[in-house]
Amino acid sequence: MGRVQKKLFDFLAEGKGPGEQEVKAEPTASGLTDLLSFAKAEKPKPPEPKVVSREELASFSPEEPEELGRAFLIDVSYDGERGCARLKLYEPVEKKVYVWYDKTGHKPYCLTDLRPEEVEKLKSVVGHQGFDHLEVVEKTDLLRDRRIRVTKVVAKDPLSIGGRPKGVIRELLKEESRQVLGYEAKVWEAAIKYHECYIYDTGLIPGMPYRISGGKLIPAWEKPKMLEQLSRVLEDQPEEIREKALEWASLLECEAPDLRRVAIDIEVYSKVPTRVPNAHEAEEPIICVSLVGSDGLERVLLLRREGLPEGEFRLPEHVRVEFYESEEELLLAVFGALIDYPVVVTFNGDDFDLRYLFHRAERLGFSRKEIPIEPGRDKYSLRYGIHIDLYKLFSITALQVYAFGKKYESVNLDEVGAALLGMRKEEIPKPISELSYAELASYCYRDALITLRLT
Repeated sequence: MGRVQKKLFDFLAEGKGPGEQEVKAEPTASGLTDLLSFAKAEKPKPPEPKVVSREELASFSPEEPEELGRAFLIDVSYDGERGCARLKLYEPVEKKVYVWYDKTGHKPYCLTDLRPEEVEKLKSVVGHQGFDHLEVVEKTDLLRDRRIRVTKVVAKDPLSIGGRPKGVIRELLKEESRQVLGYEAKVWEAAIKYHECYIYDTGLIPGMPYRISGGKLIPAWEKPKMLEQLSRVLEDQPEEIREKALEWASLLECEAPDLRRVAIDIEVYSKVPTRVPNAHEAEEPIICVSLVGSDGLERVLLLRREGLPEGEFRLPEHVRVEFYESEEELLLAVFGALIDYPVVVTFNGDDFDLRYLFHRAERLGFSRKEIPIEPGRDKYSLRYGIHIDLYKLFSITALQVYAFGKKYESVNLDEVGAALLGMRKEEIPKPISELSYAELASYCYRDALITLRLT
């Protein structure tokens, strides 16, 4: 039988040493019976797919409650329409995502060593369409170990500070100060992404639980019961170390929610077998999409094509194979999942899967409001939940080397799946565009299955 593991705080409470860290659990007849019952129990039926129309997609938005119990902060972004930060919270009981919009009035900004009266002489800055106002604030100069006063240049939107190639406030401060004042202004905190700036300024901790009461966002995590014992263990340490240790203990002891998620993989027709379809142009049809969920959902969506042989389907019996007569209907089925699942997982979805879905939908006449995907410069997000691109995750060198012991060299689904799961992509005898329905379904399903299991 396995060993019963205890947490650090359990030992601190009991005053036990390292030699008493393991307690063996004795096998019992009732335990064996429970195990057999579990093995024989029927698995819960997979959820029914969410069916939506284009009108429903256009009007869909996540719920924005005035009251919400304990929910985990999973995303912070900037909402251009509202002109403020948008937070997404995952409620673990209903397994739903709710949103909360900033009510503090926080705005994008940068800092400069120029005095307010000097900034006011820079007409391109104060006359900028995104300029809002000036403030004087105190900051700590860490290099000189002293407090200094700087001018805070506040803007109406993040792009006005530094999100464009030219004509942004951070560059105008430098350029016009040279011309008008005779020296170049120093500018700080002008290259930080707005959502990161918002997190720093408000002290939010992504991944931790919060609640909403009367429209206000309130921290909802409890301090570990044994912080007093840990504090006594660290009483000989400097105060700064002791404070940080207690802070980190609270974070590390907080539970992680079981996130309801779905993995998506798409296949695209290509006239030239050796050419990867251009995800931005999205000229060719999407011919297959696989959806594999953590809740038992397993769907393969196929586009009907004239003259294509069906082949012999050998998928597991619980996999639901669906045929669509038009690409629009197929996309509606996919978009139904995107506004249903709190987490959507892909492998290289920022560069291909979600990017292609977005631009293909646009090419087919879907309006921006009918597409539940939010395009960005280097990532594609979602209107409802969050998107996790595993390609970017497994490309992090620290994870590749230290967490996974360099088990994989190349960051591709085949090698990562083989190294960490013992699962490889399915080999196909011919180009994707020439596969039968059965071969295509099996290939696409396997990719989505590996992607989900990597989570």
